[in-house]
Amino acid sequence: MPAKKSRQTQNLFNIKRSAEKMNTLKAMYFCFIMLLLLMISCSSEKKNEAEKQAGTTETAEATTADVEATSGPKATITGTVTFAGAVPKLQLISMDAEPACAAKHTEPVRSQALVLGPGNALANVFVKVKSGLPQKTYPPPKEPVVIDQDGCLYSPHVFGVMVGQPLKILNSDGILHNIHPHPKINRAFNIAMPKTLKETQRTFKKVEEDLFPIKCDVHPWMQAFMCVMPHPFYSVTQKDGKYTISGLPPGTYEIEAWHEKMGTRTASVTVAEGETKTLDFTFKR
Repeated sequence: MPAKKSRQTQNLFNIKRSAEKMNTLKAMYFCFIMLLLLMISCSSEKKNEAEKQAGTTETAEATTADVEATSGPKATITGTVTFAGAVPKLQLISMDAEPACAAKHTEPVRSQALVLGPGNALANVFVKVKSGLPQKTYPPPKEPVVIDQDGCLYSPHVFGVMVGQPLKILNSDGILHNIHPHPKINRAFNIAMPKTLKETQRTFKKVEEDLFPIKCDVHPWMQAFMCVMPHPFYSVTQKDGKYTISGLPPGTYEIEAWHEKMGTRTASVTVAEGETKTLDFTFKR
C-alpha cells in the first residue's frame, strides 16, 4: 500500500513538472513572437522614415531645380515674320445675305488666309517655343482668352489658350452664329449663339499644340485657328509681323512659326540670363 501511494505521488509530481515545462515553453514562444513582431515593426518604421526623408529630399531638389531654372533675369526672343514671293489674289467674301454684317465693313472683305502689312509683314503667324523649356507645370491664367464674332468674322483669327484657361466666346453681331471647333485631341463642341446669347465660355482639358480650325456652320467663310498650350511661351503676329516671347529662363530653344497656308518654319536660338535675342522668319511662296 505505501508503495502504491508513493507511485501516485511520483506521477503527480511528473505531471506537475510537465505542466510547468509546457508553460515555460509557451512563455518563451510568446516572448519570441513578441520580439519578432517588435523587430519587424522597428524595421518598417525605419524604412518608412528613410522613404519619407528620400521623398523630402527629392521634393526639395525638384523645387530647387524649378527655382534655379526660373530665377534670375528672364530672357526674351523677338522677331519679325515676313512673306516673300508673288502675292496671290485672295477670295472676295460676299456678305449680301447678312446686311447687318456687311454694314460693319467699309471696304470689300477678303479671305484672312493671307494678311500682309507694310514690307510684306505677315500677320496671323503663331510663334511658340517648341522645345527646350524646363520640365515643370505652368499654371493657366485665370484671365480668359476672348474670341468675338464681329462683322461675320472671327477675331482674333489665330490664337492660343493654355490647358484649363477659360475661352470667352462673344457674339457682337446680334444674329445667329454657331461656334464649332474641330480639335483632334480635345472634345469638340458646337454652340448655337442666337442674338439673345451674347456670351458663353468653355475650357480645354488636354494639350493640343497643333492648331485646329474653328468654323461657323451658318456662315461658311468664317474660320479661325487655335491651339491648347502647356506653357505661356507663344505669340501671334499682327499686321506688323512682329512677335515677342518673354519670361524665358536661359537656355537653348527650338522656336516654331506656323501659318495656315504656308506651313511651319523652325529655328534654334540660345539666350542668356536677361538677354534679348532677335529671330526672324521668312515664308516663301
